Amino acid sequence: MTIAIVAGASLPLAVQLGLGMLGIQFAIGAVNDLADATADAIGKPAKPIPSGRVLRREALAVAVAAAAFGCAAAASAGAGALALGLVGLADGLLYDLRLKRGPVAWAPFAAGVGLLPVYAWWGARGSLPVVILGVGAVAVIAGAALALANAYADIEGDTRAGIHSLATLLGRRRTLQIDGLLTAAVQTIVAASTVAVGAVVPVWLALFCGCGLGWAGLALAAARGDRWRPLVWEAQALGFVVAGGAWLAALVAAGALRS
Repeated sequence: MTIAIVAGASLPLAVQLGLGMLGIQFAIGAVNDLADATADAIGKPAKPIPSGRVLRREALAVAVAAAAFGCAAAASAGAGALALGLVGLADGLLYDLRLKRGPVAWAPFAAGVGLLPVYAWWGARGSLPVVILGVGAVAVIAGAALALANAYADIEGDTRAGIHSLATLLGRRRTLQIDGLLTAAVQTIVAASTVAVGAVVPVWLALFCGCGLGWAGLALAAARGDRWRPLVWEAQALGFVVAGGAWLAALVAAGALRS
């Protein structure tokens, strides 16, 4: 790991931070598939582990290697980035191994999304302006919406496997209604604060496109068939990324993120 840290130190800081979070997310994803293998054998038998295309030990090796790589890359960006990366890794593993199959699964999911802007800003600047904490809080709300959309995507498989996720407990309609309310709350906060600080036309166009993608994702819930259901949260996630990027650009341009 020491060699990786030294090698990573020669990369641009943004690349170090990005690789750190990418490795950590790969590790969380691999552990998620390992934890779900038994249930997926019933609800989603075509997935890599239940179908036999990937062995459990291979998935575990990927998880360990990705976690080590991610932590090394984050450490090359600084102790603060490593600490936040480890918090994110712990949060993801808590979701995978303990809370994913219960009604509070949204909490670690939302916390992980909220941690992303804090990790990026503190890792790059070594400081945490109050506005970034506000951005993180809005990201938590967005993360809760994505957690619901993600649970909705798995609702058929979870029902067949007997998993009591938040979506199976709430039902399709209520899950989507709450998701819509959370999405509207995030978009209202983002739009109102963008108006307050002022923004150029390209930022508004990106913001409009991001918001539109979020609602397009929810609209896909009306489509029949398992192939469309995952697109609900995927389109919504892309919408939050686009709108969030435009929002941050507006805040940076207005000087709202100065320490």
